[in-house]
Amino acid sequence: MSSDARRYRFGPLERRGLVGGLRSSQVAVIGATLVLVIVLLQISRATVMVLAVLLVIVLAAGFCFTPIVGRTSEQWTPILWTWVTGGGRRGRRYRSQIPTGGRRARMRAAHSQNGSGPDHPAHERPAETVEMPPELAGVSLLAAPLRGEEIGVLKDNHAKTYTGVIAVRVRSFGLLDQAEQERRLAGWGSVLAGLARESSPVRRIQWLERTVPSDGDQIARYLQEERDTTVPLTASPVVSYIELVESAGAITRDHDLFVALQIDAKKAWRQVKRLGRGDQGAVALLARELETLAERLVAADIQVFGVLRPWLLAQALRDAYDPFGRTKRNRLAAVDPGRAGVDPAHAGPLAADVSWGQYRSDSAYHATYWVAQWPRIDVGATFLAPLLMQTNVLRAVTTVMEPVPPSVAIRKVEAARTTDIADEQTRARTGFITTARKRLQQDATLRREEELADGHAEFRFAGYVTVSAEDPDELERSCAEVEHAAQQARLELVRLYGQQAEGFTFTLPLGRGLR
Repeated sequence: MSSDARRYRFGPLERRGLVGGLRSSQVAVIGATLVLVIVLLQISRATVMVLAVLLVIVLAAGFCFTPIVGRTSEQWTPILWTWVTGGGRRGRRYRSQIPTGGRRARMRAAHSQNGSGPDHPAHERPAETVEMPPELAGVSLLAAPLRGEEIGVLKDNHAKTYTGVIAVRVRSFGLLDQAEQERRLAGWGSVLAGLARESSPVRRIQWLERTVPSDGDQIARYLQEERDTTVPLTASPVVSYIELVESAGAITRDHDLFVALQIDAKKAWRQVKRLGRGDQGAVALLARELETLAERLVAADIQVFGVLRPWLLAQALRDAYDPFGRTKRNRLAAVDPGRAGVDPAHAGPLAADVSWGQYRSDSAYHATYWVAQWPRIDVGATFLAPLLMQTNVLRAVTTVMEPVPPSVAIRKVEAARTTDIADEQTRARTGFITTARKRLQQDATLRREEELADGHAEFRFAGYVTVSAEDPDELERSCAEVEHAAQQARLELVRLYGQQAEGFTFTLPLGRGLR
């Protein structure tokens, strides 16, 4: 890379708290400890009591500040509490009732005009039951009109959000020259900047890139349709090619790339009300925003295939829960084009089990990671290449972004600057030094203030990675490969122990993963 190549910088993870850098839970523990120390010293000041007080102080400090697998004991406490009170092992198991729900059929009378009798069922339709696992409770899949067609919309009934998904592709980014890569990244930045306006109904935008098992039958069908029939199948070159095709499905991976857009019906209630009542107005507003986003993506040289229809959106969810069943579903769609996609009623898993470090659904075991640290040094445009392009395992990589309105962003960064200055003065008076991490955080805050003053948009974002495999041993090997690739990309991954079911939904096109 040339010396004049553009570099990109990620600020450190901000750890601002209720008092200085202390979180509210840390303040509560420290406060309770001080009260307990005062009470104990009032009771007695004997040597034994003083030692007990010192022990209490040491335990409280360790509880609040000593990290264990990336988190302090104070941070682990609510996770452990939720896990323990989750109802035991049966409380972390899910079994769908869909298979036993049956189907409905209307039987024509034997004396009908067309002569169909009781042995000729007609107008068969699927059962109306739509069931999701507990981590997706309240999520439903709606159909919305867009330019004479139907698109799929994921509605979260609890959060009152509506999410649509666009299937896209980025053509040969890694093969482009440096100037073209930077131009395309600037185009993506322009797309994001348009979402951070004051009146925007957009709550979140998410990009999701994942690998899924390749359908080797597609290559075989292409060979059958396009080969020169004058060359016999027993010819040596043809035999070698067929052997290569037969092994391709086991080692190759297809790549899916989605952009999900989510609106908040509560935040944009005025706009929703103008377009209709209830779901009608919300999906109409979402369809309008999706259409605008698709146009901007095309202008940024991103190939847009279109907004996913209900059955294709259901397939996107189903492929995540049951990745190794994808080949069979594709084969069925190949012989019966009317079956393309998945019935929305079957978008979720048929069975799921949650353990402390992994999540099992149908044909796969999954492990989800949080990107705890992004590169701490300046990086180039292709810094994610080791993770996105050089791994041959099933994995999903996503970034969930939430646009911050300019007025809110300016107010928060000014408050952060004031806090940094006051904290620096307090450290100077009390004789404490400013650590390198603290200086980096202050520098990042200063850059944020300058960038906002220059008119740039601000986003909150979080990244997640889910690794999938057919058995636990293969899962651990795949996790090791992904962790190594993440290190090459200068990412720090933290496994979401105790939160695997919830974390798995962060790598679905649902716009989840931010508080």
